[in-house]
Amino acid sequence: MDKATKLQFIYDLPKVELHMHLEGSLEPELMIEIAERNGVKIPFKSADEIRKASVFDSLQSFLDLYYLGHTVFATKQDFYDLAYAYFKRVSTTNLRHAELFFEAQEHTNRGVPLQAIVTGLDEACKQAQAEFGITSNLILCLLRHFDVDNMMALLKQAVEFKHLITGIGMSSSEHDKPPALYVDVFAFAKAQGWHVSSHAGEIGPAEYVRDSIELLGIERCDHGIGARTDASVVKLLSDRKVGVTMCPISNVLLNVTESIARSPLRQFLDANVKVCLNSDDPSYFGSTYVQENYDAVEREIGLSVREWIKLAQDGIDMSWADQLRRAQLQAELDAVKAKYNVRALYGVE
Repeated sequence: MDKATKLQFIYDLPKVELHMHLEGSLEPELMIEIAERNGVKIPFKSADEIRKASVFDSLQSFLDLYYLGHTVFATKQDFYDLAYAYFKRVSTTNLRHAELFFEAQEHTNRGVPLQAIVTGLDEACKQAQAEFGITSNLILCLLRHFDVDNMMALLKQAVEFKHLITGIGMSSSEHDKPPALYVDVFAFAKAQGWHVSSHAGEIGPAEYVRDSIELLGIERCDHGIGARTDASVVKLLSDRKVGVTMCPISNVLLNVTESIARSPLRQFLDANVKVCLNSDDPSYFGSTYVQENYDAVEREIGLSVREWIKLAQDGIDMSWADQLRRAQLQAELDAVKAKYNVRALYGVE
């Protein structure tokens, strides 16, 4: 397969994104617009100033700006505009299904009603399906920089919106925040019937990945970079079929990995760990959405056709889409495999 054909093949793959923070898709222009609409003062006068500030030397330096962006949100319309803008932007990248984190604590703790957040996002998701054919699920993402009681209080509020929320996740810095702190929180979430994932091994050690699997019962591990130092944890990911939602560009720009080529992606693929590629917080990383992450991996690592098919298949298998939607996504992937004759040319079933 020549270079041009391979790039088209990668584009044609039906993409599933499972690790994208909606607040992390807040483009500078929209941040300025919403701040002005709500009378919120932020320390930037223009979108260019925000872009110039989006240069980070660590996860924490990113989080400082990232959480500042959260402060502009106040109304249902704000959350609708945020999600719709994301869907419109990725509608040209063959993204077919997305499972999207939203960080309600940063808003409800400022007095924004949870109902406004969830219904605004849900209406945008429905509009995106109707307009762009992209299906989606919402994941309520808990934040480690708030205490466990705050997490639990929000989860109890969220039970009212179980029909609109598919899963529960957890993010923010892992520093001094071992998974053992959150056993009761995740037990409550699972008792409600929610799927569960957690950021683990972004800056935390392999032990945090192991404990997130064994103590919290996560179905997906978000980032998972720390697992690379312990082969037994990589094997645990594979054996338990806990998929890893990797974010290649994010990990480099936040100094989590030295380069995409030196990320553990190949290590995970070789160990038969389920993996998919995602954009994390794309607007803060130079507007690098899911397609840009696919392109960067091909440019810096150059995966085989078989490996690209595996990533696409893993994304479908790891998703929390219902059975009908998974079947539709599978049919789309099978059509791409037939179009490029991958069974005959590359031995891929």
